[in-house]
Amino acid sequence: MELAQILRTLRGRWPATLAVVVIAAAAAVGARMSTHNTTSGAATVQLLVDSPSSALANLSENPAPLIARAGVFAQVMTSQAVIQSIAKVAHVPEGQITAQGPYSGSAEPLDTITPAEARSNQIVAEKAIYRLSFLAQQNEPVITTTVQAPSTDAAARIAAAVYAGVQSYIAGIQREGKTPERDRVTLRQLGPAQAGAVTSGHRSTVTVAAFLGVLIAGLLAILGFESLRSRDRELDRLGADLDAHLESVAQGNPPGHLAAGERRR
Repeated sequence: MELAQILRTLRGRWPATLAVVVIAAAAAVGARMSTHNTTSGAATVQLLVDSPSSALANLSENPAPLIARAGVFAQVMTSQAVIQSIAKVAHVPEGQITAQGPYSGSAEPLDTITPAEARSNQIVAEKAIYRLSFLAQQNEPVITTTVQAPSTDAAARIAAAVYAGVQSYIAGIQREGKTPERDRVTLRQLGPAQAGAVTSGHRSTVTVAAFLGVLIAGLLAILGFESLRSRDRELDRLGADLDAHLESVAQGNPPGHLAAGERRR
């Protein structure tokens, strides 16, 4: 059915079309009143991957190796060992925290589709209350950590524990490996964590979906009903023509000859 024909059909059945619009609007209002937006917390904190003499402050040092190291750290920070360290600092059960990419920069080639075996662990982690993601900047040795939590205060608390937790993990590795002081990676937190409330648009989405769903279903019902009526009228016309043809044949008229009544019609 072409668009012009659809519009003519709906205009011809305007009372039913208007009723569908009213019902769709009522369904949208009902859906909006029965749902509500959810508010959660989010926080961000940035960590600088540096050297003891600060490659950023020393023009004689090349920061490129630190940029590559930041990409590696962005991956390591998602490991269970680092999560345990962060959870310990934040005084929350480690099972309530999960972490994942995205990665960028030198770590971007490793940002591939997760295999089914690893995905099963991610599905289990969906129940975690606190969610962390790590983003390594492409042109600077900076890792941005984003935290999602049920409240702003909770997100800020976890974000504030990221630096101390990661630093504790790295310091432990350096002590075990007896890394010389001059060769140790130095983490620096770039200012305090920034936290705020996040409001989801769940309520608006449900409202729009309810309106469009009822509207489309109602209009399709009108068009389907009109299509059936049009088919019935066509069948009635064909049946009448067939009866007239049979009557003409029964009266001895040659095939293709129309009875007087049919010619007048």
